[in-house]
Amino acid sequence: MTTKFFTIVTLLVLTIGSTSLLAKQKPFLIHGQLPHLTAVIMQLWDDEDLALTPEQKTKLKQIRLKTVGGLATLKGEVFPLEAEIVKASKNGTNPKELEEDVEKLAELRAEATMIHLKCLYNTRNILTKKQLKMLD
Repeated sequence: MTTKFFTIVTLLVLTIGSTSLLAKQKPFLIHGQLPHLTAVIMQLWDDEDLALTPEQKTKLKQIRLKTVGGLATLKGEVFPLEAEIVKASKNGTNPKELEEDVEKLAELRAEATMIHLKCLYNTRNILTKKQLKMLD
């Protein structure tokens, strides 16, 4: 019974730990379910089969710059705020006192998710059906 309990606790700690590490890497609300399409496209930038036109490349660069810039700004706010909340909680701060910061964190993560969704939408609208099928 003790071994089974220890195994369950260990798995739980590992799961929680890996989830929090994942959340720290990306400022989004949704993790692992939305593709990072521009990253894939960048790897296939000059691929003959994908065959991006010069016009598509120009538009895709603009989308990527806007997306990366917006996310960089938000990361600079999300991760320090998250660290402050965690530190305050560990120090015994009343959750009521953290409520405003938690709401701000949620807003920032929602904004980052919207940037990601807009990037996906705009990128898909630039590519042809054939190109999109190649990326699936």
